[in-house]
Amino acid sequence: METYDVVVIGGGHNGLACAALLAKAGMSVVVYERESVVGGAAVSETGVWPGYTLSMASYVLSTFDPWLIEELDLRSYGLEFYRKDPYAFTPLVDGRSLLLGSDRAANAREIAAFDPSDVAGFEAYGELTDRAGQALFNAFSDLEPRFDKFDRELQAVFRGSAADLVERHVKTPVLQAELVNDGLIGTYLGPRDAGTGYVLAHHLAGRVLGIQGAWAYVRGGMGSVSRALALAARKHGAKIVTGRRVEQVLTFGSRAIGVLLDDGRDIAARAIASNAHPRSTFLDLLHEGVFDGPFVDKVLQWKTVGPSLKLNLGLGELPNFTARPGSDPQPHHRATIHVAPSIDYLQKAHDDARTEGASKEPLIECFLQTPTDPRLAPDGKHILSVFAQWYPYDRPDGWTPAARDAAADTIVEILGRVAPNLPGAIEHRQVLAAPDLERRFGLIGGHIFHGELLPGQIFEERFPTRTPVANLYLCGSGAHPGGCVSGFPGKRAAAIILGDLERNAAASSAGATS
Repeated sequence: METYDVVVIGGGHNGLACAALLAKAGMSVVVYERESVVGGAAVSETGVWPGYTLSMASYVLSTFDPWLIEELDLRSYGLEFYRKDPYAFTPLVDGRSLLLGSDRAANAREIAAFDPSDVAGFEAYGELTDRAGQALFNAFSDLEPRFDKFDRELQAVFRGSAADLVERHVKTPVLQAELVNDGLIGTYLGPRDAGTGYVLAHHLAGRVLGIQGAWAYVRGGMGSVSRALALAARKHGAKIVTGRRVEQVLTFGSRAIGVLLDDGRDIAARAIASNAHPRSTFLDLLHEGVFDGPFVDKVLQWKTVGPSLKLNLGLGELPNFTARPGSDPQPHHRATIHVAPSIDYLQKAHDDARTEGASKEPLIECFLQTPTDPRLAPDGKHILSVFAQWYPYDRPDGWTPAARDAAADTIVEILGRVAPNLPGAIEHRQVLAAPDLERRFGLIGGHIFHGELLPGQIFEERFPTRTPVANLYLCGSGAHPGGCVSGFPGKRAAAIILGDLERNAAASSAGATS
C-alpha cells in the first residue's frame, strides 16, 4: 500500500499551495486531481476556440498572498502579473461615462464632471476601505480567526450593507454603482442587504502588488498561478496525479487514515487535506455517522447557492463605446467595465432574481485582458470575459440550454446599448451558468467562494481547518478566509498540519522512550 505523510484531495490553487509548502517542509505529499489539469477554477484552457487561451472561471488577481510568491519563488516558475489600471469604467446610455484609476487628479476630474462635492467623499471612502481591507488582509493568515478582533467602526462596516457605506460618502448614482459592485460579486444578496459591506472590504483586501486594494491581470491567464504552484510543489518533491478521483476518506474510529481512489486503490496517510467544497468533503467523502447532529446541520444549512454566470466572448474587434469612441485599444479597455447606472438598478436586478428566477437587467462586470496580453488571442482578436448576476443555481425553471442562451442574449443586448458594435463583433461564445460551475469545478451550488462570504459564514463561523475527524483538514475556500484566488486557506492548512504532525511525532517518540 502506498503511504504518504499527507494526501491532498483536489489540485485547485489552494490544494497546490498546501502541497508545495508541506513538501518544502520535508513531508511526503501526493495530490489527487479528478480533472486532467490542475488549477480548479484558476485555470487557462487552450482548446475551447482555436488560437485562444481562456481564463475559464476566475479572471483577475488581488488577494493572493505575497508571502507565498516569495516563499515558493513562484516568479521563477513563470508567474507574472501586472496592475489593472485604470481599474473601473462605467459607460452610460446617455453618452456620459466614469473612468477611475490610480491617478488621483484624473479621478477628481472624472468625478467632478458629475458632482464636484463627491471628490472629497470619494477620498474619504478610499481611506476607510483601505483601512478595512488592510485589517482583513492582516487577519487572513490567522490560525485562530476571530471576528471580534476588529474595532467597532470596522465591525459596523462589515455587518452593514455596501450601499450604506457608499451612500454615506458620495451622491452621484453612477459613482455609487461603480463602488458598490465590489460588495456584490459572488453574493446572492442585493446592495442594500446587511453583510455586503464585508464582501466589499474582502474584495479590497488584496496586496499582491504591494498596493492596498489593487487588482492585477496574470500574464497568460489565471492558469499561470496554478501552473507555478504545481511546478513549485513538484520541485520540492510533491507528487501530483491528474485524472484520478478520491472516492472516499478512509477512517478508523474517529481518525482519518487514508483515501480510496476511483481505481480501487487504498492510499494511507498521516493526514488528509481536502481542497473540495465542505459539503463534498463531509457528506460525499465520509460515511454516515462520522459527525454529530449539530455539525451535519451546519453542513446542510451552509449557504452555497451561487448567483453567478460566466460568459466568455471571442471578439473580432474591441468594443466601441459611444461614451468613448474607438475600437483601437484605449485606457478604458484595460479597466473593469461595469454596466449599472445606480444602486437602485443593481438592487432591482437582485430582487428580480428572487421573485422571477433571474435578473431582467443583471449586474454586468467585464474584463478585456487581450489589449495588454495579446498572446491570449489570435492577431486582431480579443476576449471579453463577462461575470454576471443574478442568475441563481436554483432558478425555478431550471438551467436548460435555452435558459443559458437567453441569459447570454440579455447580457449581449445590454452591452450593445453602450457599445453598439459589440453584438456584431462576437465570433465565439461560451456560457457557464451556476450548474456548469458546479460540474466543471466542483463548486457546489455554483458558488465561487465555497459558500457565502457573509457574517455567519466568515472567520470563526466558517468551517475550521481542523475538522471533527482527526487527521482530516480543510485546505480550500470553505475555511478561513474564504474565497478568491488567495492561497491563504492552503497556507493556513499547511501550517496547522505541519504543526500537528510534528507534535504527534514528538508525542510518539516520547511514549516510545518512556
